[in-house]
Amino acid sequence: MGLLAWIKRLLIPTYERTSLHYRHQTSFTVRSLPSSLPKAYFEASFDLTWTIAADSQPPSIEETYKVNRRIRDILERVTSGFSVHSVEEVQGEVEMAVYRNSPGIDHRLASVQVKLWVDEKTKTYAEEFEKVLRDNALTEAVFEMKARQARYVRDHLLSDAQIARLWWLDGRADKLPELLKMGSNFEQVVGLIHDGMGSIPAPGEALMIERIAELIKDFLGPLSAQHREILLSQLGHFFNGYEREDLANSLSSLNGNSADTN
Repeated sequence: MGLLAWIKRLLIPTYERTSLHYRHQTSFTVRSLPSSLPKAYFEASFDLTWTIAADSQPPSIEETYKVNRRIRDILERVTSGFSVHSVEEVQGEVEMAVYRNSPGIDHRLASVQVKLWVDEKTKTYAEEFEKVLRDNALTEAVFEMKARQARYVRDHLLSDAQIARLWWLDGRADKLPELLKMGSNFEQVVGLIHDGMGSIPAPGEALMIERIAELIKDFLGPLSAQHREILLSQLGHFFNGYEREDLANSLSSLNGNSADTN
């Protein structure tokens, strides 16, 4: 290159030179990013900046859609683990996830700006739903505690008539005269609880129990071995649910230990 040509090139204004790349921007909005609560969704918008070669065209509609879809997949994997009440925390998590994964989405993608939000109706719904979950959990915990207490009374305090009498007295000497009048009531109570039979059924009740047993037998008879095994497994779970592990174990033995009753 001659000296004059070099001086001419040097003096050409920068804006007159041909740019090798240019920037292209697209935007996309998502209305239903999942959260940890059913039917409660995040909303998001993201702005994409592309670096396009001077002799190339901007990404096509199909290419843009594919990139948007992949970014949405990244966001869904993150947001599905959070409550809609945690927008600020989720915002940081999705930004980090997009930053880590964007280089592998499209080599022309220079940056992705993401913004998350939740509308007021969704926030109200989530608050009410979470309150129901808390109330249900508390109710279940109360029932479970009462069940444990009842099992403790059954297994320890009402396992022996003498212990049952002491438990009933509770250290109160003024109850002794009443205790003397109760005779063998405690033996009967202990026997009733540990028999697990309740009162002797009336003739009509005994007939109904026998008929129920026949119906179960008629139902089991034509079943294939596979279906019978499934039914007996379910029946074993039923026995366990009513704290009749003895029946569940007997059923497992009859079924050749193939029915899972644990």
